[in-house]
Amino acid sequence: MLRLLSTSIICLGLMTTGCATTKKLASKVNVGSSNTPMQQVLKVQPDIVKEQNSLSIRQVFNRVEAPTAAQIAVIESNLMDDSVSAIRTDYIFKLVDNDWKLQETKKSYQCARGNTKSFQTKRCS
Repeated sequence: MLRLLSTSIICLGLMTTGCATTKKLASKVNVGSSNTPMQQVLKVQPDIVKEQNSLSIRQVFNRVEAPTAAQIAVIESNLMDDSVSAIRTDYIFKLVDNDWKLQETKKSYQCARGNTKSFQTKRCS
């Protein structure tokens, strides 16, 4: 019984430590008074959470500690358009004076027709 109790206490301690690390990382990303890159993307594109199509959002920072650049890729697929399989929107952010600033937005398309399944900047026909 004592082993079970001690094992439970150790597991609980490890889980709490992991949560604290996540909180520390999140606080480092939310630098200054600006919104995080993800918050800014959701403000620019609020309908993505309401859409009925498939959605993939990927956020990548240039480093774990004290990040200075971020990229968020939003991929919408299963669209109601027979010529477009998916639309990818890339948001590029840079940390400027302790505020996350949107530097560039790129939109590309994956066409349903044709041999290539890569994303292209030209609209599908």
